[in-house]
Amino acid sequence: MSGRPVAGATTLLLALLVALLARPTGAAGQLQAGPTLLEIGPQATSTGLILRNAGDTPVAAQVRVYAWSQPEGADLLVPSDDIAVSPPILEVPAGGEQVVRVVRLIPPVSGRDRSYRVVVDELPQAEGGGRGHVNLRLRYVIPAFLRAPGAPPPTVACRIAGGGTHLACENHGGRAARFGASRLLTDRGEVLVLSDGLFGYVLPGSHRAWVLPEVRPELHGPALQLETSLNGQPATLEVDRIP
Repeated sequence: MSGRPVAGATTLLLALLVALLARPTGAAGQLQAGPTLLEIGPQATSTGLILRNAGDTPVAAQVRVYAWSQPEGADLLVPSDDIAVSPPILEVPAGGEQVVRVVRLIPPVSGRDRSYRVVVDELPQAEGGGRGHVNLRLRYVIPAFLRAPGAPPPTVACRIAGGGTHLACENHGGRAARFGASRLLTDRGEVLVLSDGLFGYVLPGSHRAWVLPEVRPELHGPALQLETSLNGQPATLEVDRIP
């Protein structure tokens, strides 16, 4: 593992959304990447990432790998040599696709998965389009896991912290916990919606903290719960209150 940390995964995802919303209709190159989650099992050495071009001209892309951790409760990405991608720079033909091999370079470690993000950047096209032309580029940030033999499922404990301003969750399991649509609710029927879609990940052996909305209902009552989708399955977690 080497190099400087880069922007957190949330920031990178926002960059992708901004580019998608701002991209003009009929853009020449239209890069797509999938699947949305990459896994290399303990008995496997590689998997595949597929880049597609739905446009009518070739599009170039760069693929890089970052180790993913959550120090101090926030996502951190650092360049990593644990996984290789081939080819790292490529051109996807118009209307075509290109398979990128994602290869494990380290042996599996028992008990806990290793977490990464594979970042796909669309590279600048040749200048064109006349004066005032805006050349927008896409970025995809894809979760990737090196699966460990014997890794236990996520075991998550959550609490309200930071004087009531944060939701903090810890994962004592060996697999990442992916939170989908999430909301906090009390036994009095008070509800605070946190996300209608993906809320975020808590990596194995890590904790993740989210700032609660400044404008929110009072969550009174002794019982507080987090209703969510945990790795694709409905789940209800008890939430502790820390004075």
